[in-house]
Amino acid sequence: VDTYGYIYSNSFDPSNVGLNLIAQDDDSGGNVQFRLSVFLQAGTTYILVATTFSAGVTAPFAIIASGPNRMSLNRTSTGTTT
Repeated sequence: VDTYGYIYSNSFDPSNVGLNLIAQDDDSGGNVQFRLSVFLQAGTTYILVATTFSAGVTAPFAIIASGPNRMSLNRTSTGTTT
């Protein structure tokens, strides 16, 4: 599956995908996978949007996050596809 990744700060608005966008990637992870390297600030909420190149394509995937400090990840879903 060809994946894309986007990182937003504070909020994500599907009707205005450029708003709050701080990073995006398509294939830097190799094997048509995205890879994002972003310095995050404590106390800020970040939203990762993971999607696929082709509409309607779904597959299991994993997110790996690493850094010098502790972080927490919460899964959310908009429940919509475009």
